[in-house]
Amino acid sequence: MKQECGALTPKLEKLVHILDWVRIEEWTVHAWQGIGRKPHDRSALANAFVAKAVLGLATTRALIERLAMDRSLKRLCGFSMTKVVPDEATFSRAFAEFAQAKLAERVHEALVKDHLGGALI
Repeated sequence: MKQECGALTPKLEKLVHILDWVRIEEWTVHAWQGIGRKPHDRSALANAFVAKAVLGLATTRALIERLAMDRSLKRLCGFSMTKVVPDEATFSRAFAEFAQAKLAERVHEALVKDHLGGALI
C-alpha cells in the first residue's frame, strides 16, 4: 500500500485499517440495468462515506475537495486516478441510497455478529 500511495498520515493509516476491517464495499450492490449512463462505482463511494467519518469532514463538499487534492485518499477509496472525482450531486444521491438501505446499520450488525457472536456484554 505504501508503494502505491506513498507515506500515509496517521489518519489515512487509520482509514486503511478501518476499510480493511469493515469491508463496506462487499455490502454495496448496484445493479445497472443498461438504461442511461452507467452509475459511478458504489464501492468507491461507500469507502468515501467511511472516509468522511474517519477524517472528520463535516460536509460532502469538503470530502470532494480532499479527494481532488489527496491522491492517496482517492486511491484508498478506490476511485480511478485518471478520472475526475464525482460531483456533489452524485455523492449526495449515493449517500441517500446508503441511508435508505441502512447500509451502516447492516454492516455494524454483521460486524457485531462476526466478532462477538452470541456473547453477552
